[in-house]
Amino acid sequence: MRAKNVGRHASANNSRYLVPVVRSTFRILEELSSSGNLNLNEITVRTRVPKSTVFRILSTLHYLGYVQREESKRTYAINPNLADLANDIASGEALRNTALPHMLSLRDEFGETVNLGRLHLDKVVYLEVVPSEYALRLNERPGASVWAHASAMGKCILAAAPPDVVAGILDYRKLPALTPHTITDAEEFRHELRRVKERGYAFDREETTLLATCVAATIRDAQGRAVAGMSISGPCSRFNPRRDKRVIEGLLRATDAISQQCSRRPEFSASRPKAPISS
Repeated sequence: MRAKNVGRHASANNSRYLVPVVRSTFRILEELSSSGNLNLNEITVRTRVPKSTVFRILSTLHYLGYVQREESKRTYAINPNLADLANDIASGEALRNTALPHMLSLRDEFGETVNLGRLHLDKVVYLEVVPSEYALRLNERPGASVWAHASAMGKCILAAAPPDVVAGILDYRKLPALTPHTITDAEEFRHELRRVKERGYAFDREETTLLATCVAATIRDAQGRAVAGMSISGPCSRFNPRRDKRVIEGLLRATDAISQQCSRRPEFSASRPKAPISS
């Protein structure tokens, strides 16, 4: 919020690319950030944005949960969800920078793709991917997501998650089958999570993609909460982490080292994972 005038002082050469409603949205958010609770008229006067536009933007931000409305006073204020969003982005970038050297070392040692991801509702979102240098490889991209119940990273994070997070995924909807090997039965998946918790790592045995396998372990903060997962994945034709203890040992060394670095840095303090909304 403090980069207050960047958009306003854009050069003439770049101003033609500005989207008016986006610029107006940030003017409104900046004003709410600096001034606190304001009503519709006050926001309109301070931002010089047309009242009808202010109303539509506020209605949208309120619907999305980024602005809260005090009905009795007819005022608006920034919702903490907006700060959480910024914190998630900042902590994700810090985590990526911390993990990347270890990911490169694992890729160089074992030759396969190394992934870093975090749980978001019922999916795992990739924060970073270091691809294998083989022509035949598994290669997701940062920002892509995969169903948590079908992925090794999802399993290891869920094995350490609060019970209501797991219940939010298992109790209100069916688990989609991505391949014939995907676990779709809730009780079977709970049993799988107990196994993961006992051994400290998880496998994806062609559950997300046929002919592909993966092993993952968690990255934890100072309180021992799983803030992310890291995995090594490859084609079944040459990669078998269940039979190669070196892969699991290397992965656990790397995730332990990253966890130790995370525990020394306050920006890695994890917010409690959110359970999916029941439908």
